[in-house]
Amino acid sequence: MRAAAFAIVIALAATMPCGASFAQAAGADAPPSTGTPDKPAAERAARFIDPDDGQLDVSAFLETAHGFLPIPILITEPAIGYGGGVAGMFLRPRREAGEEGWARPDISAVGGFGTQNGTWGAFAGDASLWLGGRLKTLVGAGVGRANLDFYGAGLDLPVLDQGVRYSLQFGGALAQASWQLAPRSPWWIGARYVYADVEPRLRDNPVFPKLPDRIRVKVSAPAAILEYDSRDNVFTPTRGVYAETSYLASRSALGASDDFERLQQLLMGWAPLASQLTLGARGNFAWSSSGTPFFLRPFIMLRGVQAMRYQGDQAASGEVELRWQFHPRWSAVVFGGYGTTHTDRRRDDLEQHVGSGGIGFRYELARKFGLNAGIDIAHSPGTTAIYLVVGNAWFRP
Repeated sequence: MRAAAFAIVIALAATMPCGASFAQAAGADAPPSTGTPDKPAAERAARFIDPDDGQLDVSAFLETAHGFLPIPILITEPAIGYGGGVAGMFLRPRREAGEEGWARPDISAVGGFGTQNGTWGAFAGDASLWLGGRLKTLVGAGVGRANLDFYGAGLDLPVLDQGVRYSLQFGGALAQASWQLAPRSPWWIGARYVYADVEPRLRDNPVFPKLPDRIRVKVSAPAAILEYDSRDNVFTPTRGVYAETSYLASRSALGASDDFERLQQLLMGWAPLASQLTLGARGNFAWSSSGTPFFLRPFIMLRGVQAMRYQGDQAASGEVELRWQFHPRWSAVVFGGYGTTHTDRRRDDLEQHVGSGGIGFRYELARKFGLNAGIDIAHSPGTTAIYLVVGNAWFRP
């Protein structure tokens, strides 16, 4: 709740004129107040009030050419420590598409973050629709350093609970294009290309022999993609299904340092249970070949579970969420999930399991776009984390 309000305050501040002098800002030589706001000030304020219900709403500001949503980045991820940053999200409604153009606008974002353990990053990206909405493109790039702990199964160590501290200096980019098979069809077919240059370095003296250290890993990988998307809104869906199957192959012939493959299957769905209740569910499965770099091996992805904590040759997780719209603008969510990994070894098979759950709140920040924002508090054994959520926790453009 506080994060949503904070985003609104920053958005309001962003509309203030930049050319005012300090004396003007302090009120020097300003005409006496008449008690009635001038017209420009009133118009600016009106852009943040929904005329239908009189509540705070940034739809009118976001739809302007210069409007953007400043998103505070709140980081409590146990894997990298406390930290924060800010991102700017630009939404461009496709007016020619009518209501769908607001539910699926073109999106651009740029931002940066840092945490107490020295992790930092900067990123930029864009997701847009072309040719009457039948061509979808996604491009992105980022640089930074991630200080993470990796555990036994991911590093092929004899013990599962011993963490090894790594610093990953990285830079990378991706480009994707998908084509809708028929007008208004939920089926899309596409291709993605990923390039990354990563240098892992041990942050402590090696506890185990033959751990990778100060090596340079290059990923150059095309991927084939099949999507199904019937969501009624990309930000906060109330019904519909999103599914994505992707198969990635990194090849030395394309400039990669290692040959490996990675398969991922994602399935999400939402259904209204009653006028005020929406049930959501998400399932994820990932598999990687034996040559996959340790930092790209599948891991359990659940709210409240430390990133990279549970890795394996295969990882699967499922999560359900129930959202209660107890007020026209406010909703509450409760969620829970479970994940498992499997690793094949010469002598035996290793499995890991973990569950998590939590609660959260949402505020409808931009009614025209169907965009909610809020906070989730999640817990798993030994870990509690807070997440700032813009749209929904499983957001995919």
